Amino acid sequence: MLTPHPSAALEYWFFKVNAGSVALLVDWIARRRRNEHVLRVSIHSPQQRAVLFDNLPAPMLEQNFISTRRTIGHLGDVAWALDIDCGDERIEPDIFPARLLRMTDLTIVSAPRAKFSGWIEYGAQRVELDRAPGMLSHYWGRQLLPEWWWVSANQFDRDDIAVECTVSRSNLWGIPVRLPLAYLYLREGNARQLIISPPAIAEQKGAPENFEIRFRSLTAKPITLKAQGREYGDLGNGIVNTLVGDLEIWQEGQLVARAQGTAGLERRAPSSVMSRHGERL
Repeated sequence: MLTPHPSAALEYWFFKVNAGSVALLVDWIARRRRNEHVLRVSIHSPQQRAVLFDNLPAPMLEQNFISTRRTIGHLGDVAWALDIDCGDERIEPDIFPARLLRMTDLTIVSAPRAKFSGWIEYGAQRVELDRAPGMLSHYWGRQLLPEWWWVSANQFDRDDIAVECTVSRSNLWGIPVRLPLAYLYLREGNARQLIISPPAIAEQKGAPENFEIRFRSLTAKPITLKAQGREYGDLGNGIVNTLVGDLEIWQEGQLVARAQGTAGLERRAPSSVMSRHGERL
């Protein structure tokens, strides 16, 4: 699932994992039109919240790489060496024939139930991981989506829950029509749901500090994600992200599960929203 797409103008590979008081998000970014390769590390720890950047000579190096089985790397005071068990679960949201005809800005594939074992170091602190739940993802295409809300969590008050969700707008063949697109993946025990919008209806309200996303479809009960974010970091390109948000999953008025301080929450706001509200997102 991490196979490079050299013809794509933009390509991202990333993983996310929470381990006790430390949470780590690492992106390898290829911007081919500019011949630019970037390593981006976002970390939460009791000592500091930091987002670090470095330019690389190539997307993957011997000392900084990710595969479906292992990732190692370092940037500044952050270092990691992690074995990865991707599992069999994959998310590949698509509305036929969008992927086939390359209609939207990006194509995405995720492993939402990956397990990480090894260690993360931040300064003098070292955290050991033993099959810690996390995720890894890969997306590629023409350009970043103009805007999105992203939710990812797999450490809840129940062991059998994982969720990944994106509510976004995309250009159509590069034309700025702002096509609404969304998906919701929910794993609850042996039950798996992947809801795609359209045809389902996805609604979002609120700000990064407190927001809700609701999905309604003809084939599934309504599902609402209620999120609270804190310690957002600036990832650049109008994107803010936290890995220590709170998240509740509700279905038909019943609380399904709660993640406390382990939810990945992200927002990319369009420039018009940033200007109107004076936000630096």
